[in-house]
Amino acid sequence: MAETYYLWRLAEAAQQIDLLAGFLATRHAPGPDHLAEPAECAAAGRAAVAAGRLGEALGHVDDLREHAARWAGHPHHPGEPGAAEHDARVWDYAKDALRAEHGPGSAHVTTARDLLQQLRFLQRQICALPQADAQVRADAHYLAGRGVMAVELGRPGVARGQLRRLRALAGRCVGTHVT
Repeated sequence: MAETYYLWRLAEAAQQIDLLAGFLATRHAPGPDHLAEPAECAAAGRAAVAAGRLGEALGHVDDLREHAARWAGHPHHPGEPGAAEHDARVWDYAKDALRAEHGPGSAHVTTARDLLQQLRFLQRQICALPQADAQVRADAHYLAGRGVMAVELGRPGVARGQLRRLRALAGRCVGTHVT
């Protein structure tokens, strides 16, 4: 679990570096080298992420935030996203890192689409059951989320396992088998 959190933090640093560097690259300030320092900081931050040096990468994120603070009132300033938006952005970076580390999984588009549809349908079906209390709904969201994550990483076998767990949860909730 610690490795996963570390990978997530590296992905978070990479996302923030790209976001802030992109914003700073579009800003115009007096002086011929106004973009050189943020660009160098971003390059060093990307190198730190690639080498797995999280502390150093986060230091570069802080430096880029300081550079961007001059434009805090600017309408295109990246600011701080909400938690869900932030996680969605970082997840895209984390998926890329996981794919690079573990190699791409093999899943056909139709298989992936079918699994996603089944996971989402069953999740909605469980949550709509009158017997489903808050814990059952939370479990349904969790299992469906893990299944979707497995599909996104190209691991259909893992996604099918989460689908089986969802079916078992539905069966426990209504006392019968749900498809």
